Formats: sequence, C-alpha cells, structure tokens
Amino acid sequence: MQIVRHFEIEKDLKELRRFPAPLQSLESWERLFCLKGIKETTGIKPYPGFGHLRIYKARVVPLKENCGKSDGYRLVFQMIDDENYKILVFSRHGIYKSEQELINKVKNRLN
Repeated sequence: MQIVRHFEIEKDLKELRRFPAPLQSLESWERLFCLKGIKETTGIKPYPGFGHLRIYKARVVPLKENCGKSDGYRLVFQMIDDENYKILVFSRHGIYKSEQELINKVKNRLN
C-alpha cells in the first residue's frame, strides 16, 4: 500500500504549528492505515459530494494531547485504487467555519 501527500499538506502542517505534534500524529495515522487498510482503520467514512471519485474523511488522534478523535485532526484522502491513496487535506477540528469551506479546499486540490 502506498500513501502520498498532496504538495500543499506542508502548508496545512504550518497552519497547525501551534499544536504539539501534528506531523507525528499524521505519520502515526499513516502507519496504522498501512497496517490495517481502509476497512479496518477506525474513524474513516466516505465523503459524499465528489461524484465518481472515492474521497474519504478520517479522524486522527492528536498525539501529546489529552483529547480524543472528536477534538483532533481531520484528514481527507482519495482512494486512487486498492493500493494507492493520496492525502488531500490535513486540518484540525473547528478550523473551518463551514463544511462547504472544507469541501471547496478538497475540490481545489483535486484539480
């Protein structure tokens, strides 16, 4: 299984620098996802509204913080095929004013 990151993920990580360990949290989720796959990794749901594209959203547990998935990071990724995935957006819960703002960001990164 191969996971690649959209080139703008670095920008997402810079926006999250006030939090203790965003990069480590992302890397930890990537390792777990590679071991378990899409069906066994908890917190993954299809993200509707993208037509035939297989887009999913996931919750990521923040490391070095005393909170759970619900207050943690959000990750949106695309399933290219059964073995290849691309992370499109990595953010924190509550950063976006609306769900539409996040959807627009995903659509921009798909182009």
